[in-house]
Amino acid sequence: MAVLLVAAGAWWLLRRPGPPTQETLNQAVKLAATGGDRVLREPMRPLTSGPRVLLFALDGVGEAEFRQAVGEHTSGAIHTLLGPQRGEHLFAHGFSVPGALSILPSTTVAAWASVYTGQPPARTGVPGNEWFARDEVRFYAPAPVSVHARQDVLRTFTEGLVGDALKVPTLFELADVRAFVSLAHVYRGADLFTTPEPNAATDLLVDFARGLVGAPDIERETYATLDQESVAHLLEVIRRRGVPRLQVVYFPGVDLYTHVAGEPLEQQRRYVREVLDPLVGRVLDAYAEAGVLEDTYVLFVSDHGHTPVLGDDRHALSAQGDDEPTTVLERAGFRLRPLLLEVEPRARDFQAVVAYQGAMAYVYLADRSTCPEPGQRCDWSRPPRWEEDVLPVARAFYRANKTGEGAADMKGALDFIFAREGRPVSEDAPAFQVFDGERLVPLPEHLMAHPRPDLLNLTERMEQLGAGPLGHRAGDVLLLTRTGLERPISERYYFAGHYHSWHGSPSAQDSRVTFVVARRGEDGARLRARVEPVVGPQPSLLHVTPLVRELLGTR
Repeated sequence: MAVLLVAAGAWWLLRRPGPPTQETLNQAVKLAATGGDRVLREPMRPLTSGPRVLLFALDGVGEAEFRQAVGEHTSGAIHTLLGPQRGEHLFAHGFSVPGALSILPSTTVAAWASVYTGQPPARTGVPGNEWFARDEVRFYAPAPVSVHARQDVLRTFTEGLVGDALKVPTLFELADVRAFVSLAHVYRGADLFTTPEPNAATDLLVDFARGLVGAPDIERETYATLDQESVAHLLEVIRRRGVPRLQVVYFPGVDLYTHVAGEPLEQQRRYVREVLDPLVGRVLDAYAEAGVLEDTYVLFVSDHGHTPVLGDDRHALSAQGDDEPTTVLERAGFRLRPLLLEVEPRARDFQAVVAYQGAMAYVYLADRSTCPEPGQRCDWSRPPRWEEDVLPVARAFYRANKTGEGAADMKGALDFIFAREGRPVSEDAPAFQVFDGERLVPLPEHLMAHPRPDLLNLTERMEQLGAGPLGHRAGDVLLLTRTGLERPISERYYFAGHYHSWHGSPSAQDSRVTFVVARRGEDGARLRARVEPVVGPQPSLLHVTPLVRELLGTR
C-alpha cells in the first residue's frame, strides 16, 4: 500500500498521523492481490524489430540538479553512458536538450500526464495533483494536497484512475509497440504494468503504520527502498518476459525525499548520485546482458524542479485553519466544499471549491443563483457569473494580498491573481487574464507594462493550462504565489502543509526539467541532429511523446 501512496506523489501522506481507514486498507488488499506485474493487454503486442526506448522518469529532479549530480559522479553509470562532455549540452554519446520547460503547473500528476500524451492540461483533462471536474461534479486527488484522502492515490494504481481521466491518446497507444511501465501514474495502452512485489509493499505499510516513515533518520532509506524494490521487480520481469520496445522506469522516491529533506537541493543531488545512479546502472546492465543496449535510446526526463521554502505557518498557505485562502472564500460569503475527497449528500450544497498545486491554487465557483440557500445544490454545468460570483472572489483575494483583509497570513503572499469570465463546459474555456484590482487585463498586455523575465514563457504556458476544451478544470480564479530562487527564502510561499521545498510555479527553478537523450556508442552530435528537429526552438515536456515515437520509428 505505501508503495502506491508514495508513487502517486502523496508525500504528505507519509507525514500524517493516524491509522489508515478501512477503505484504504481494502484498496491495499487489492493492491497486494494485483501487485508485482499486471498484464494490460491479452495477448501482448508482438515484439517487433526496431530500435528500443528506455525512459527513466525522474520525479522532481530539475535540470541543474541532474547536471551537477552526474557531473560530480564521474564513475557513475549515467556519466559513463553519456561519456565525456563535448560542449555545454553535448556529450560523447548524449545530448541534453537545452532550456526544456515543464508545463504549468509544474507539478507531478499534470506534468507526467503531458509527458505521456504530448498534450497540455487544457486538453488532457488532468491539470494538477488534484482538481475539480465541474462537468462531473467530482473532486480528483491522485496526489492529494488540500484533502486528507488516500483513496484516489490507490485507485491510480489499482484501477488506472489518471489514465481514465485523460481525454487524449497516450504515448503507449500512439506508439503501438510492446510497452512496459514501471510504477508510473499513466500506463493506459501499455502491455504490462509493474509495481514492487506485494511483500515489499507490505513491509513499507508496516513502517508507515508504526509512524516510522516520518523519522528523520530513516526518511531517505524508506524512499530509496521504494525505488530499489520497484527496479528489482522490473529486472525480474525483463528476465522472464524479455525486453520490450518501450520501457518506462519511474523513480518517485527522489521527489518525496526532496520535499522533506532539510537541505533539499543538496540532498536531492546526493540521492541521484547514491540511490538512482546505481539503479540506472542495474537496468542498463540488464539491457547489455540481453544484447540490446546498443540498439536502445536512453532518455532521462523529469517533470519539474524544486524550490526550497520555509516550513512554517507564515509561508505554508494551507487549506485548513484561520487566515488561510479558504477563509477568504468563506468570509466573502461562499459555502466552501468540505476538504474531503467525497462529501456526504447533506454537504453537497457548496458554492466554491479549492484545489492546491504548490505554487498555484485553483478556485472553482458556481452560479450562486442556482443555489442561494443552504441545502440547495448548485448547477455546476452552468458557468459562474462575472459580476455576482467571480469578481467578488477576485477582489477578496486582491485585498487579502494587499492588506491582509480576510486572512492576515496572505498579505504579500501572491504574485498574480488570474481570473476569467465563465463559459459552459461544452465550450472551450478562455485564457486566464490578470486581475489588477479593478478589471481583467490580458496577460501579454500586462507583461508588456510589467515585464517578468523570471517567469518563463508565462503567456503560452498559461494558455496551455486554461484555454481549451478542458481548461475549465483549472478553475475560475487562479492564484500564483511569490516564489523562485530569485527571491529570499523568507519571501517564498506555497499552497500546502509544511515542507522544506515545493514547486508548481513558472520560475526557472521549478520549470527547467531534465531532458537528456543518450545511446551507447552513438555520436552525441548525431543524436542532437536527430532530436532538435522534433523539439524545435522551445522544447518542453510536450515534446517527449513525439520524440519517443520518432526514435521508435512510429511517428
